[in-house]
Amino acid sequence: MHLLDSFLSSFIKRRYKQVATMLADPVGCQEALMRSFVDSAKLTAFGKDHGFDKISTYEDFKKSVPLRNYEQLLPYIERIKAGEKDILWKGRPAFLGKTSGTTSKTKFIPVTKDSLKNHIGGGQYAPLNYAYHSKKLAFLKGKSLFFSDGHFFEDINGIKAAPISTIGNSCVPWWYKWLRLPSDEINAIPDYKERINAMIDLAEKNDIRIIVAMPVWLLVFLRSLKEKTGKDFNQLFPNFQLLILSGMDYEPFLPEIKKYINMPFDVFETYPSTEGLLAYQDVLNERGMQLILNNGIFFEFVPVNEVFSENPKRVSLKDVEPGVNYALVLNTNAGLWGYINGDTVRFKSVFPHRIEITGRIAQYISAFGEHVTVEETEKSIAETAAEFGATIVEYTVAPNIKDDGTLPYHEWFIEFGEAPDDLSAFAASLDKKICARNFSYKDVVTHKAIEPLRITLVPAGGFEKFLKIAGKTGLQQKVPHARNDYQFAGQLKQALML
Repeated sequence: MHLLDSFLSSFIKRRYKQVATMLADPVGCQEALMRSFVDSAKLTAFGKDHGFDKISTYEDFKKSVPLRNYEQLLPYIERIKAGEKDILWKGRPAFLGKTSGTTSKTKFIPVTKDSLKNHIGGGQYAPLNYAYHSKKLAFLKGKSLFFSDGHFFEDINGIKAAPISTIGNSCVPWWYKWLRLPSDEINAIPDYKERINAMIDLAEKNDIRIIVAMPVWLLVFLRSLKEKTGKDFNQLFPNFQLLILSGMDYEPFLPEIKKYINMPFDVFETYPSTEGLLAYQDVLNERGMQLILNNGIFFEFVPVNEVFSENPKRVSLKDVEPGVNYALVLNTNAGLWGYINGDTVRFKSVFPHRIEITGRIAQYISAFGEHVTVEETEKSIAETAAEFGATIVEYTVAPNIKDDGTLPYHEWFIEFGEAPDDLSAFAASLDKKICARNFSYKDVVTHKAIEPLRITLVPAGGFEKFLKIAGKTGLQQKVPHARNDYQFAGQLKQALML
């Protein structure tokens, strides 16, 4: 065992050099990536269309490469899907990453051999950093349980297309596959309940020390684990040490998770996307994630209030400021250029460049000029739940606008693990916290343009049931926590007959 500890310690120190290099010169890493990307893509269709042969500075880059969303990039992607090569990046992509929201159409994001390291290599940053700084190596001696979207590929003119977690699973090194559960065979089970049951059967036979998941599906697994085995988590996995959560602010859901994981454990946060793993929590017990700056993504940032202006301010890492809410712009070695991925972030610090996810450009409520953000809903519901001793399984918020002349209001659909004794008092306190965070919301409520928020209870397992009905049972799917329309809420209400 001493020899194994010595080997693991040496391995961690060697691998951490890559992180140390990034932290020593973050701006230099980013500038080097920009230059190498432009040079590599000069002869592509996109490079020729945008004068890559004349770009030498970031100012040149901004003038030559306009900001784009997916729909604006789609003509190039359609050419790739049709079989053309050298379009956005040299050659043809190795894969197409499929992604969609609960109500949006499927998007296909190129994944090249070069960009695979953004996913596979990037995924090692969080556990690597955790082991290096905490000196806790025991989690490396057992198995990790990874919640994937499944193992289903489709062929598009010779290019395999699948959710990015599926692509990552198929491309990790053999030794990592040995450490990582479940198997491709289990991930290929089409019915998600059967897949979770198979994951439980497999997990029971293994020494699980890490779980990587999104909160909503982790809770589905934990409930099923308790029901199926009748045992407490600490009986089944006494050496469990590290929970890596991703995709959203986990604070509202952590109390409910701790009801099931009834033992001490550490929590780390990561920021995965179809374009790559973008950031990881680098300090234990302190929120905020370090951007991955030397792994195949050149970042740009646009102040959120300027995204839709004619000439938005656009800065590289060199000129970001803490406290500003930015729309994230990605340029990758898969051929995404000036790509607005829809996420918004804020820097908690620079040097080191730590961010927090503040939401989605499309996930806010401003039906009455209030512009309530996902960040405001998540912080407010977490605080209110703690105040009332409640726990949250999942939630979503939407504006409810009646056509009968009555006042509209924000409708909160909440699935509680532990419900508050007084739901009316809970709603009043939650509304008060939103008012404290958002002056515009307080103004429209105070002046009776809208009523205070109302809560619609979602029964136990309700969000899980809805995601099943909607066909969104990949274990990386997530629920939008705020929308500026009633589409998602209406579908949820109809499916559950609330």
